[in-house]
Amino acid sequence: MSEFTYGNIIRMADKPKLYELLPTGTPTMKLNEDWLAFFTPEDGEFAASELPKNLSECCPILYFTHLEDHGWGFELFQEGQVISSLQVLYELMDEEFEEMMDEYDEEEASLFEGYMKQNPDADAFKVFGLNNEQIKSIEELLAGNLGFDDGEEFVAVEKFKELLGIEEMSWIRYDRTVDREEIEYV
Repeated sequence: MSEFTYGNIIRMADKPKLYELLPTGTPTMKLNEDWLAFFTPEDGEFAASELPKNLSECCPILYFTHLEDHGWGFELFQEGQVISSLQVLYELMDEEFEEMMDEYDEEEASLFEGYMKQNPDADAFKVFGLNNEQIKSIEELLAGNLGFDDGEEFVAVEKFKELLGIEEMSWIRYDRTVDREEIEYV
């Protein structure tokens, strides 16, 4: 069974501001002392709902997805804008896909741009108060192999989670919040 994790992550310091704006009944989960996740029924496997975009007017929000053997990604929202994003689809990273893309002319290949368009800006993570060493490590990660590494799957996504300190963001999404003792509701 594949892990399908997705949700919205904020700093614990921003919890009081955000709680005033979240709809009543929104499930939340304290990931650790630094991070809190919240989940909406509109969250998607690779696309955030409009809610984090709108709520990012009050604090930065990271929408994170990890679809195990399909890919992973994030959208970092601040002041209603996506300031950094990444979408890694493993199916689009293999040699077979690259060979297939070579067969298309430029116009036909542009049809696939939506699946590959990204703006992974490590400096954007400064909005979370990360130190320069963490930012540099994220930058190195985003510049490297984001899919499989020497046959080891999921190295990049796990490293990303480790660098941010969100390792607990695993096996959770809106439809997995019911009857979990660590879930609280706004």
